[in-house]
Amino acid sequence: MNKLIMDDYEKRMQGTIDNLINNFSGIRSGRASSTLVDSLIVDAYGQNMKIKDLASVNVPEARTIKINVWDTNLVSAVEKSIINSSLGLSPMTEGQIIRINLPELTAERRQELAKNVKRIAEESKISIRNIRQDGMNSIKKLTSENVPEDEIKNLQDDLQKLTDIYIEKISEKSKNKENEILQI
Repeated sequence: MNKLIMDDYEKRMQGTIDNLINNFSGIRSGRASSTLVDSLIVDAYGQNMKIKDLASVNVPEARTIKINVWDTNLVSAVEKSIINSSLGLSPMTEGQIIRINLPELTAERRQELAKNVKRIAEESKISIRNIRQDGMNSIKKLTSENVPEDEIKNLQDDLQKLTDIYIEKISEKSKNKENEILQI
C-alpha cells in the first residue's frame, strides 16, 4: 500500500515538472527556438489548434523562425495568433511562409522574462505543495482504517522527502532558465 500511495503522488509531482518545462520552453532566451511558437493557439477549421498542427516550424538561423503553413487559407490566422501572443513578435509573411526575426533582447526585457520565470516556478512549487497537502490528508484518513501509527508517520515522512526533491528540481530548473535568459 505504501508504494502505491507514493507512486500516485510522485506521478502527479512529475506532471507538474513536465508542465513547468513546457512553460519554460515558451519563454524566449535570446536564441530562436521552434518551441517558442509551437503551442500558440490558432482558430482554424472552427476549432482551436496549435501552430505545430497546422505548419512546419523550423529555425534556419540563430535569430529566425520560419513557419511553413500547409493551408494557404490559414496563413493570416497563424500570423494573427503570433501578433496577439504575449511574445512581442512581428511576423513577416511571404506567401505560405511566415518568418519571424527575433530582435536582440534588451536588459530590461531580460529582467522582465526572468521575473516571469520566477513567477512560473513559484506557481509550480505551490502546485507541488498542494499535492503534498492532498497526500497528507489522505494519509491522515488511514488512521480510521487501523493502519499502525508508525506506518502513517513513515508515509508522511516519505511524502515530505518526495516534496522536497521536487521543490529542489523546480528551483534548479528555474535557476538554469534565469541564467539562460540573463546571459548575453
